[in-house]
This record gives sequence, structure tokens and C-alpha cells, in this order.
Amino acid sequence: MTLNKGYTLVMKKYLFGLGAMIVGAGLMFVLMHGEVSAKGEPKKLEPFVCSESIGGGSLRSHHRIWNCKTRTMSCGLTEKGNISCVSK
Repeated sequence: MTLNKGYTLVMKKYLFGLGAMIVGAGLMFVLMHGEVSAKGEPKKLEPFVCSESIGGGSLRSHHRIWNCKTRTMSCGLTEKGNISCVSK
């Protein structure tokens, strides 16, 4: 029994693609396996301290904004929940 060339070519492409997927999955497993570790002490959260509402005092400004700070960041928070932060 002989196989035609078209069938052989399709099978070669199929096996090559299957092999490439297996190699890729293996590499992902090996490389990502060391990334996650449960060892060590969990990090403590920094306090997020906010000031009184600033803005909203004049007729032109009707937005209320809070200035919130951590040890490493300073943020502006609106009453709609929008937040913008910068590093100190």
C-alpha cells in the first residue's frame, strides 16, 4: 500500500505543528514553574491616608477631590472613584 504525496505532506505538517505545541508547552512549564513561591513572610500593606475633600468650594468647581498618600505615592481620588497616582 502506498500513500499519496499530498497525504504524507499533510501528516508531516500536522506532526510538526503538534511537536511545536508540545515543546512550547514544556518550555512554559519549565520556565514558569520557578516563578511562584509560597515561602517568606507576606508583605504588610502601607497605610493609605487621605485628606479632607479639596475642591468643590466655588461655583465653578463642583468636583470633590481627596489627596491620599502612602510612603511611596501621592494620589488624587475623586468621588466617582477615579484615581491618579505619582511616585514620590
